[in-house]
Amino acid sequence: MVTVRTQTKKPLGVRATAQEHRILVAAAKRERRSLNSFVLEAALRAAKNETAAVERTPETIEAAIRRAQQLMRPHLKGGESLSEELIRERRAEAALE
Repeated sequence: MVTVRTQTKKPLGVRATAQEHRILVAAAKRERRSLNSFVLEAALRAAKNETAAVERTPETIEAAIRRAQQLMRPHLKGGESLSEELIRERRAEAALE
């Protein structure tokens, strides 16, 4: 005999204004889905988004800065910093005004 296990589903509650509810109902109808299915799928998609899940710590920020510096390194002129280049460009633009 085959035993079929069903997953226990947990209820989720959410409150929406009348306008928010109308928008969600219309979107669910466009996709021919129930409101519950539509909202759950959208919430799960947002929760799984890797960009949103990145924790901003000093270490992750430092790593992002290092990656940006590595990407810019080939474009640097011999030993000049980007800030020095930017300041020089802004001064030249101001002189033309």
